[in-house]
Formats: sequence, C-alpha cells, structure tokens
Amino acid sequence: MRNTITILFFLLSINLSAQINFDNYFENKTLRLDYTIGGNSDTSYVFFEQFKEEPFWGGSTKNLVDKFNFGDFRVLVYDSIKTKLIYSRAYSTLFYEWIDIEEAKQLSRSYYESVVMPFPKHEINIQIDMRNKKGEFYKIFEIKLNPNNYFIVKDKQQKYKTKKLHYSGNHNKKLDIVVIPDGYDKSEMKKFHADCKRFIGYFFEVEPFKTHKDKVNFWAVDAISEESGTDIPGKNIWKNTVINTHFYTFGYERYLTTQDIKNVRDIAAYVPYDQIYILVNTPKYGGGGIFNYYNLCSADHKQSGRVFTHEFGHAFAALADEYQYGFETAEEIYDLSVEPWQVNISSLANFEEKWKDLVEKDTPIPTPETKKYKNKVGAFEGAGYVKKKMYRPTVDCKMRSNSTDEFCPVCLRTILDMLMFYAE
Repeated sequence: MRNTITILFFLLSINLSAQINFDNYFENKTLRLDYTIGGNSDTSYVFFEQFKEEPFWGGSTKNLVDKFNFGDFRVLVYDSIKTKLIYSRAYSTLFYEWIDIEEAKQLSRSYYESVVMPFPKHEINIQIDMRNKKGEFYKIFEIKLNPNNYFIVKDKQQKYKTKKLHYSGNHNKKLDIVVIPDGYDKSEMKKFHADCKRFIGYFFEVEPFKTHKDKVNFWAVDAISEESGTDIPGKNIWKNTVINTHFYTFGYERYLTTQDIKNVRDIAAYVPYDQIYILVNTPKYGGGGIFNYYNLCSADHKQSGRVFTHEFGHAFAALADEYQYGFETAEEIYDLSVEPWQVNISSLANFEEKWKDLVEKDTPIPTPETKKYKNKVGAFEGAGYVKKKMYRPTVDCKMRSNSTDEFCPVCLRTILDMLMFYAE
C-alpha cells in the first residue's frame, strides 16, 4: 500500500508541476518561514517564529512541485482554499538526526529551523509534514498567510559584500550555490576568495558537474567573523564566528555543523541560492551535509576537496553515507520491513524500487565483495552506518570513502536528475 501511495504522489507531483504557471501564483522573490521544532525521541512540536521576505527567488520557476519523495520533512504550499498544490520541497534537519540519538530518550530540546518558497501573490496555506520510521509522511504544522500581512519581516541587508564566483546565467534556470565563510576574520577575506576558487575547482573535477558546468552558478557572501577558526568543544576551543560552526556534533568529533540557522539564512539571502555551502576556516578534518538544509566543509585539510563533494551529495541529492560507523546491525537504526528513502542504500525489503534496473542479470543479490564484482553494480553488505543487513550499490563510491572522486552509477543518476530539476 505504501508503495502505491508513493507512486501516486510521484505521478501527481509531475502532473501538478506541469500545470502551474509561476507568474499566476508567485513573485520572483522569497518567502521564508522560520519556526522552532522541539521534542524528544517520542514526540515533536512545531512553534511559529516569523515570516520574512527576501529579495531573490533562486529556484526554478518551472519545476515547482517536488517529484523525488526524499527527505525527513516536506513543505507543501497550497492555494487559499487548499485545492491546488502550487509548490513543495522536501528537506532534512539536524533535529531529525538528534531524535535518533540516546540523549533524545533522556531529555527534550528545540532547534531553530526555516523553509523557503517563492513569495505568493495571493493567500496561501502552508503545511509541514514529517516522515515516520515506516517512511510515511504526516502533518505536524499548518498556517495560512496573506502576503499583505504587515508582520512579514522586510529587513534590508547591506552589511556584507557579495561576489559572483562562477556565473553561467539566469539564476532561475541554474543551480545556484552560495558559499558562506565561517571563521574568516577581516584580514582573511583574500584567503576566503582563494579557498572558494580552489574548491570550485574541486567541484568541477567531479561528474556530473564537470560535464554540466554551464548549469551551475557559485556566489559568495563576505561575512566576516570576529575570530579565526571554529569551535572544537572536545578540545575546549571556542571562537567567536559569524555563524557559530562547531565540531563534535552529537559527540562525533569530525561532524561539523551549526545550529545558527537564522543567521545562516539571513546571510545566504544576499544572493539567489538553491544550496548553502559553509566553508569553515580550519585545517581540522570534518564536514557535514543535510538534505536541502546546508553543506559544511573544513577549508584546509588535505582531504577537504573530496569531503566537499561528498557532503554535497548529502545536501543536494539526499544521498546516504555508505560506510559503517558504530552500528553492528541495521535493526539498531532502521525498520527493515521497509526500504530507506535514500536511493543509494537498501534493506532489500523491496529491491525492485531501488537500483535493481542497473544490476546485470548474472550478479547475485546480495553481492559478494570479491574481485569478480569489484566494478559491478550489485548489493554489497555494509552501508548507512551499519555492518549488517543494509546494502550499497558498489564496492566503493564517493559516498563511502575519500579514496575515489567518482559517484557510483546509482548516486550519479540521482545527482544528474536533481541537477536537471533545478537547471533548465
């Protein structure tokens, strides 16, 4: 039944997207909805914070309804009488990751979050859904908005300079990536620009971005930090930086994130954007990528170039990590009666809906990790942080290790499909 619903939603999304005329419903600028989500491993609550008008709509004006069915959350925008879905996007958040850790069983806490959408011309209904462990979405928040509401925040932002790093054309027809610095003080802006150039070079060495360089724009916002570096709580190092990044997220030393979403969004809004990439001024190894939320990477580690594109795989195409990391069996974090929604890992509960179409007929499923299948697509055990009962498409991939610059065929197909969704 769940698979039937997923297919129907997919087909409906394509149909609705084809019918929606952007100019009938939206202006070419952004509406941002900020909210706080709180709870624990058992319950979640959403509290409204603010609406904010931002000057640019960086997204497509053609593909308005999400067709992918990825993510742990989705925002749905309906017309005033809720008969027509006019915009949707899926996303994940740090809060959803937190509710899976041991701390969430002991206490409740909250996270500030936000979603963006084209600015409406008429009254709209906004709904936020959350995915449960069975893979099903359910409503957790709903609000109406009249675009003439005088409480919509319209602050003018003129504090930071911006820069076109790589420009291919109209931002409504390209994938726009904004690079935000953290831990670069006022004497280090030249270093930031040089780092941006270096990392854009890394980015365009990797397919499918290498072939489709003309479908991407890169922007920078020169947001200056008071101090150089970033927080390393496990070493008792604390820095005053513009968006408060830190290592040791959830106790994992290399997991580099920030909870300062309000400030991240405020800075990103200086330019049109689809993806946010935070470049952190540190030589320490680490990074993070959360689907349609943000990417982070340390600037000066020898593996940072490969980490840069690995994290982008998470945040742009919702790809899962394919390595093992601290869990013996999949039952510890997955419901094995259903497939994970990420395209590049499988419980084999319904392998038909995953990447079986890319597997040669004589390749066994599961696939032994032997020389014979080293360069084949199959189902290799060990993925999604666990050693047993979760499977990945190939022996190695950018989503598994830093020893390769290539995405496997499953990941590559998904990234390319997503790129074409954003870039006309």
